[in-house]
Amino acid sequence: ITNNLRMLLVVAAALLATTLGESPTGSADYATTTPYITPTPHIIGEHFRPYFWQDHPNICGRLPELEVFGGKKKDWNYYEYIDNKPSIVYLAEAQCGTCQSNAALAGHLAKRWEQFKYQRGRGDMAVDIKVVAINRNLPASKRKFNMMERQLRKRWNVSPWVSLHQDNDESMVWEVLGDYMLENVGEFYNETRPFKSRRNDMYLVDQWGRMVRFLRDAVLDRSRKSGATTNLHWRDVVHNVMLATKDRKTVCDELQHEWLYCRVPEEWELNGVSFRNLRQGHSLTILVFVRADMEEFTTKGLLRDMIDLSERWGSPSYVAVADSIPASKSRFATVDLYLQTQGSEITLLHDEKNFVASQYFAAPGDIFAIDSLG
Repeated sequence: ITNNLRMLLVVAAALLATTLGESPTGSADYATTTPYITPTPHIIGEHFRPYFWQDHPNICGRLPELEVFGGKKKDWNYYEYIDNKPSIVYLAEAQCGTCQSNAALAGHLAKRWEQFKYQRGRGDMAVDIKVVAINRNLPASKRKFNMMERQLRKRWNVSPWVSLHQDNDESMVWEVLGDYMLENVGEFYNETRPFKSRRNDMYLVDQWGRMVRFLRDAVLDRSRKSGATTNLHWRDVVHNVMLATKDRKTVCDELQHEWLYCRVPEEWELNGVSFRNLRQGHSLTILVFVRADMEEFTTKGLLRDMIDLSERWGSPSYVAVADSIPASKSRFATVDLYLQTQGSEITLLHDEKNFVASQYFAAPGDIFAIDSLG
C-alpha cells in the first residue's frame, strides 16, 4: 500500500507540474523552447510584445517607400499598389524551391481569406490582403525569375494575388528593408551590427504602411513551438495579425499607449519648423496625423473638425502632419490652401519619409495631446 501511495503521489506531482507549465524537476527552462527552434510566444499576453523588438529595429514604424525601376515591367511603387489594404512583403530567391512554393502558399491564403466573406459563418474571418514578392538581386536568382513567375501564374494560379518583382542595382529593395542597425547584440550584448535581409523574411504591413510584424524564416507551412506542448503555425500568425489590422487592434496600437503615454519622444523638425518652437507659449499642443488625399481626414472629417475646435478653443497649438506616401504628397498643396482659405491657425507639415509617424507608431487619424515639456 505504501509503494502504491508513493507512486500515486509522484504521478500527481508530475501532472500538477505539467498543468502549471513547470518541469517535475523544477527547471525554469522546461516551458521554453530549445535553441534550435525559433521561439514564438502566444499571440495574446505580455510575453508577445517584447518579441517584436528582438526581430527588426523598425517594427511598428512605417515601411520605406519601396520602388522597382527598370526591367521588362513598368516602374512599380509599393504604396500605389497596395490600395489601402494590408499586405505581405516577402523576400524570395527564385532559385530556391521553398521560396517559390512559399510565395504560392501566401497567394493561396490571400485568396482563401478573401473568399471567406462569401462563406456562411466565416464572414468575420475575411480579410483582403496584397502579397508582394521581391526576388533577390543575384545572378542565380535573376536566371530563375521567369520560371518563378511562370510557376505562380500557370502551376499555382495565384498571379492575381501575388505581385512578383525583380530587385536590381537601381531599386535595391533588399538593402532598403535592411538599412538599420541592431543594438545590444553579440555574445555580451554590447555590440552594434547592421541588420541584413535574408531569404524567407516576411513583413506583415497594415493598410497604412506600418510594419506590424516581422517573421524571420517565414515558411508558412511550418510551425514553431509556442510552449512546452503546443505548436503555432506561421499561417495562423499571419491571419490573426491581418484580422487585427481591420479593427486597429494590432500590437502597434497597444504599444502607442504602453510606450508613448507620459513619455517624452525625441525632438523633431519638419519643413524647417521645430516642434519645440510650435509648443512654445502653449500649455497644450494637439498633434494629429492625416492623409492629405482622403476626405475623411481633411475637408469632410478630421481637419474640418479641428478648425471648428480651434475657433472655439484657441489656447492650444494645433499641428497636423500629412503622410508622405505619393498620393498624400500630390494633395498636400490643396489641403494647405484649404486651411488658408478657412483662416485657420493649424500648422500643416509634410512628413519626410514618414519619420515622425514612425516615431509615434502613428497611423492616419491618430491624435496626441502634448504638454509644453513634450
